Amino acid sequence: MAKYSNGLDGVAKEVGSILNREFILVTLSGFIFFFNFHSFLLLPLRVKELGGSESDIGFIMGTAGFSTIFTTPAVGILIDRLGRKWFLALGGLIMALSTFPFAYLNTLNFLFPLLRILHGAAFSLCFISAGTLTADVTPMQKRSQALGLFGVFTIVNYALAPFVGKRIVENYGFHIFFLTVFIFGFLSFLVALFIKEPVKTGSDIEGKGILTTLFRKGVLVSAFTLMISGSGFIPTLTFIPVFAKDIKIEAFDIFFIAYTISALAIRILGGWIPDRLGKKRTATPALLFFSFSIIGISFVSRVTHFIETGILFGLSHGLVYPSIYALVIDLSPVIERGRAFAICSVAFTLGGMLGSFIYGLVAQFWGFHIMYLTAGGVCLIGFITFSVFGRDSK
Repeated sequence: MAKYSNGLDGVAKEVGSILNREFILVTLSGFIFFFNFHSFLLLPLRVKELGGSESDIGFIMGTAGFSTIFTTPAVGILIDRLGRKWFLALGGLIMALSTFPFAYLNTLNFLFPLLRILHGAAFSLCFISAGTLTADVTPMQKRSQALGLFGVFTIVNYALAPFVGKRIVENYGFHIFFLTVFIFGFLSFLVALFIKEPVKTGSDIEGKGILTTLFRKGVLVSAFTLMISGSGFIPTLTFIPVFAKDIKIEAFDIFFIAYTISALAIRILGGWIPDRLGKKRTATPALLFFSFSIIGISFVSRVTHFIETGILFGLSHGLVYPSIYALVIDLSPVIERGRAFAICSVAFTLGGMLGSFIYGLVAQFWGFHIMYLTAGGVCLIGFITFSVFGRDSK
């Protein structure tokens, strides 16, 4: 057995091993957390049910991203100094406590965006802590694969949470639905308590500021690309349920299922691709097809179209996420991993928040067809920028 050679001690593993005890616990805690978090993809239906508009949906869903932007930098700095485990546990606890009140909200009021702000803070705590822990407990030569595998159990909830949640709502109503997902947030908190975090060596205790990490060569372009990708990714998922009802397709969850299965397939069967071929070389064509998938949604008119665009959306995003996240971490020293992961998250979430606000207004005034065309066109800008100015870690 060998210790970590990246400045972290306290957890032993075999050289090259990914599936160790701590990785499994981190992934399990994240999986449970994101079942709760992604269940709120059904919140737009509740907002509509209570008389809200498309712009109301964009605002309420986007406020989670708003708080994430402000909390993530602090989380990135604090977990580098104080450790990851307790922040991961705190994220699950906050998510649970901020889910519970939705079970008793029967009018559209200020509590909707307020609670979503807490969801955004919980997301920061969980995602940054879990992602950084994943990097800590796996070898560098398999980091993209490890982050991709962690992401598998996040992604599966894009299908599982809406699928299960939709049936709970149909049979028991939103009251029971929110109480059910509340339990999952609390379970995430409990699982995180059992994680044994790697211990930092003395040289790893202090790092430089988050701006130093951001302006390292190659990191800024990657962060910009993630921001553009987020501006297409989050609004696409946010508005799918309402868009489907608008075009008279009830089985909107088929898109989430198609997306999830294809993303899982590419990460499980092709998780080695970024590490073997190069992260930029993998992410560049994936970004192009990601843009095309969003543009394709604007032309959906039947269920099979949802399946086709969902598959392309999943395959492309399934490679974009681990490639660019791992690239940013590779370009940053070990003492700045938390900051590097925070930069990725802030960039992606900022794009998602702006996209939710702006595209909500676009959909309200010009319709979903124009909204998805615009979102896909903007993502093409990210593809061009990254392909021209992006730097690989090799």
